[in-house]
Amino acid sequence: MSAPAGEGARDLRVLIVNADDYGLSPAVSRGILAAWREGIVTSTTFLVNLPASAESARLLAGAPGLGVGLHLNLTTGRPVLPPRSVPSLVGPDGTFVKSLWRLRYRVRAEEVRREWEAQVDRFIELVGRLPTHLDSHHHVHALPGLAAVFADLARRRGIRAARVVRPADLPPVRSLAGWATGLLYRRYLAGSARVLARSGLALPDRVLLADFDRRRLVEWIRGLPEGVTELVCHPGYVDGELRRLSGRVEPRPAEMADLVSAEVREAVRAAGVRLAHYGELTSAER
Repeated sequence: MSAPAGEGARDLRVLIVNADDYGLSPAVSRGILAAWREGIVTSTTFLVNLPASAESARLLAGAPGLGVGLHLNLTTGRPVLPPRSVPSLVGPDGTFVKSLWRLRYRVRAEEVRREWEAQVDRFIELVGRLPTHLDSHHHVHALPGLAAVFADLARRRGIRAARVVRPADLPPVRSLAGWATGLLYRRYLAGSARVLARSGLALPDRVLLADFDRRRLVEWIRGLPEGVTELVCHPGYVDGELRRLSGRVEPRPAEMADLVSAEVREAVRAAGVRLAHYGELTSAER
């Protein structure tokens, strides 16, 4: 994906700041909206199958400038479809299988296709429009066979952009214990990136995935290369629902504080980086 033509030198570096997990819990959704209003967040991706999804959708009425994509999900909560219709995706309690590594051995692509179709329908029901783009919770679309389902879904539903995570986007593996898993995961990402590169979808030039603090965030912004970069972040407040559904709890308020800080906002301004969301860039390319 390139910056829109004719925008001038200041738009040679475009940053999409996407807050994952909108709809995970009421507190997470409120935190993401605060990070958009007060900070550099430009985009979010919505989990539409969880109890907080309806309330979270109502809150979007107060955020007309926020890009809202769909966070396709196979690992948290219950499916949108009746669990009995997608048996390869759920456990005995009717909730999604929580482990990517268990899911990869049992998933049936046709069930994924139907469930993700239902999630697109649910998004449209809640938000009233198509998602600006697609990505997936825990990058599940990198599992073998699912990138093709993901790309085909986007094309058929008229969704023009998607996140692609390439092996080079991952932070280095820092422990021997994580080496084998990391190597396999990189292989999956490489395969899914090849599928998405052929899909015709608008894709970012790179994705920043590593954990960050304020200092690192400022360094990234100052050193941002030309092209379109997506920064993946997970801001939010904390509530009981978040603690029940996610192992990532305490970092969310800390990320939020960094994303709204005056130092980070000034770094964006001083570097001449354009903040955007996927919907703005794909509209400019039409």
